[in-house]
Parts: sequence; C-alpha cells; structure tokens
Amino acid sequence: MTTALNGVRRWAWLFLAALGVILFLLLWLSPSERTLGQIVKLVYLHGALVRTAMLLFAISLPVNLVALLGGRSSWLAWGKVLIWTALAIWLIHTLFSMITTYAAWGVFIAWFEPRTRFTFTVAVAGLAIVAIAYLVDDDRFSALAFVVLAGLTLVLAPRLGAVQHPLNAIGSSPSNAIRAYYTAIWVVTLLMSGFFAIWLRGRLAPAH
Repeated sequence: MTTALNGVRRWAWLFLAALGVILFLLLWLSPSERTLGQIVKLVYLHGALVRTAMLLFAISLPVNLVALLGGRSSWLAWGKVLIWTALAIWLIHTLFSMITTYAAWGVFIAWFEPRTRFTFTVAVAGLAIVAIAYLVDDDRFSALAFVVLAGLTLVLAPRLGAVQHPLNAIGSSPSNAIRAYYTAIWVVTLLMSGFFAIWLRGRLAPAH
C-alpha cells in the first residue's frame, strides 16, 4: 500500500497535467445552453469546483475527528492535507466565481446573493483558521480547528437561500448532454484534487 502510494506521488504532477488536458477538452466540447450560451461552460467548472471542495470538507471531517480523539500521526497528517486541499479548491472556486458572475450577471461580486457572501466568508475564515493552526503548531488543536471549519461549512451550506442564483441549474436541466458533461467535468476536477492531496501528503510527512 505504501509502495503504491509513493509511486502515485512520484507521478502526481504527470497525472495532474493529463487530467488538466482532459478537463480543457471537456470544457471545450461541452454543449452551450439556450439562455447563457457559451457562458454555461464557466458554470460547469464553477459548480464542479464548489462540489469538489464540499466533498473534501465532508471527507476531512471524520478524518480530523479520529485524529482529534486518537492522535495518530497518519490521521493527523491526512486531516491536515484534506483541509488544505479543500480550502485550496475553495479559494480557486472563490476567484473563479467572480469571473463566472461577471460573465453571467455583469458584476464581479454579487453581494446580494447569500451564496456569494458565504463563499467569501468561508474563504476568509478558512485562511484564518489554517493560519492560526499553523502558528499554534499543535496537532490536537489543528484537528479541532479543522473539525470546526469543515463542520460549520457543511452545516451552513445547505441552509443558504438564493436571490438570483439558481439552486440546481445543471441537475434540473432537461438536456442529458449537459448533465453528462457536467458530471464528467466534476469527476475530473475531483480526481485532480485527489492527486494534489496525495502529492501534498508526501510533501508534509512520510507515509505511515
């Protein structure tokens, strides 16, 4: 298991580059939409990024809970890696959402949208929590801080309302092609985040 993981780490950047090419091709070939036209391709990636980040937060929660209660170094390391990766994807999503919002609505930051305020709040709070955990440099404190960050994000996200933002535009689309391409884009984005997490795990600590 450890040997295989080390092999994946050595080739992680090659895997990431290959997946990046696949992601570009999927976005290029993906269908346009009657209302948004080609702008919908930005929406595909926007949605894939936020779903990937949320899934990583969800996976990180039990890992950090085990790390908090058990204190084993391997769980602590993976808990940190998962939170750092989730936050990195969330920050990319935050920046990319500005491009998508401007293309679709003509403004970079739609402050009137609860989802927009939540996006920036998690980005700022996440950076603050990770920075504090890094400065405190205590494994149990870090695990607790990461549990709080992931838990609050997961609890609050489903409770957000919407003013102009569609709740599930892709999932409710009658087009099978749109749903299929979006799913493929999300899977590739998730795989890229996974390889990044594996590479980051190798940078932070040796495998156990």
